[in-house]
Amino acid sequence: SMIKNIQYLRFLAAFLVILAHADLQIYGVPAQITNMGGFGVDIFFIISGFIMPFILFGGMYQPGATMKMSPGKFLMRRVIRIWPMYLFTILAVAFISALIISGIISNPSPTLYYFFNPTKLEPSWILETLTFTHWSRPPILNIGWTLQYEFIFYTAIALVIFLKSKKLESLEISLFGIFLLFTIVNAATGNKYGFIKTVSSPIIFEFIMGVILYRTVSSGVFLSKPLSFLILIAALPALVYTQLNIAINIDAQFYRLFICGGSAFLIVWAALSLEGVTKEIKFLGLLGDASYSLYLMHGVVSPLFVFAWTKFGLENIVNVWLYMIFYTIICHIFGIFAHLKIEKPINKALMNLTKKEKPCAQPSL
Repeated sequence: SMIKNIQYLRFLAAFLVILAHADLQIYGVPAQITNMGGFGVDIFFIISGFIMPFILFGGMYQPGATMKMSPGKFLMRRVIRIWPMYLFTILAVAFISALIISGIISNPSPTLYYFFNPTKLEPSWILETLTFTHWSRPPILNIGWTLQYEFIFYTAIALVIFLKSKKLESLEISLFGIFLLFTIVNAATGNKYGFIKTVSSPIIFEFIMGVILYRTVSSGVFLSKPLSFLILIAALPALVYTQLNIAINIDAQFYRLFICGGSAFLIVWAALSLEGVTKEIKFLGLLGDASYSLYLMHGVVSPLFVFAWTKFGLENIVNVWLYMIFYTIICHIFGIFAHLKIEKPINKALMNLTKKEKPCAQPSL
């Protein structure tokens, strides 16, 4: 069973990213402020790093436990979980781009044209996007960049399982080793090969921080309740303050890993520490379940919403707070609908298909 506070946090992470793309610049809000919503991605990555071993070891880690899954099964389940909904949103981007090319959506704003334009129908770019091999350019749906990192992480885990590692120690050390090796090779080759550059991005270490958090919590190391509450209340304001007031000199990616990754680590740890305290709220649970669809769908809905809003000149009539309420509600309606009507049924059907294949022969672990 999924940990309810993790579900709530997944919703918070999606919500922050949705806010980051609210295009509040139409109300004169500087991008420096809205971009902070990107912190949701760091929370997602820490959670992902925590959940993968949780899946592989069938819950919290017991000393001496071994991984329960073959590399093929692990990768296939990740593909079933992530790919269908991603395919749907990429097709939606292509469809809206076609509407703009054909003039059905006339006079697109420069922003709308940036998201939906003829290049988005380029077969090579579509293929790169759907195979996560876009090493030198963003994917067709910009926010898909995070999925490329997720898949690099999953592939590394599959490789570790394939090399007959069964213990948590070997998973942690091997993952760290793989990404450290790429970081060294990238530095040695002058940061110029797209693939190596991508795989050595500091942000990937956030997944490993999540794996370390899995070990920490499995060992029964929790934060005290007062400290957990303090972190959950103060972390975001502290991050905003840091972002606005402290000039950062270190490489931005390392800043993200240590400051944002570190904050996300503490937030997820605090949430896990309060698991016994929080009430089960069905609607928040649903939003957590829908977080992936919310994340992907808003990439399509958000630019269209902003385009329609400004086309009717509503930014001159309606204040920024009401705009944010409308924007958030619309993004969530589409996200929840996509989760219930597209993502869940397809995932279920594909999972059933893969189960039916080998009824007699149990795969050897």
